[in-house]
Amino acid sequence: MKLAYTVVIAAALAGCSSAPTEQEVESADFGVSMSEAECLAIATPFIRSRMGDPESVIFDDLKCYRGLEGRVPIARVEATYGYRFAGNVDSKGDIGRYTGLTPFSGIVRNDGDGPRVVRYCITSGTTDYRFCIPSKVD
Repeated sequence: MKLAYTVVIAAALAGCSSAPTEQEVESADFGVSMSEAECLAIATPFIRSRMGDPESVIFDDLKCYRGLEGRVPIARVEATYGYRFAGNVDSKGDIGRYTGLTPFSGIVRNDGDGPRVVRYCITSGTTDYRFCIPSKVD
């Protein structure tokens, strides 16, 4: 029964997102070029500030590369191009213990005014099914 619910939810969410076409990716504007170190220098403090205990944050498997976060039509979110950061994060919870690594991702863009996070996602849910609708940053 649990598997049936997971399959139904996964199928529904799969229909909610769509990848850009190859032509859209080739013609996309990724913003001003930046190194992985520059990208992570913007992304990690941003993610740290969104954790319950920012002083206890641990990062794992960090990476940043030219990429995109896909569109999610059901949430009216279009594809966002830039430098995609991703990894895992953990911090202490309400009882003062680490809660376990959680995947995160997002986009850092520099449109000439300096690099900033324009979209991010910290996965939530259970270990059986994780989901995330990326948030835009104003």
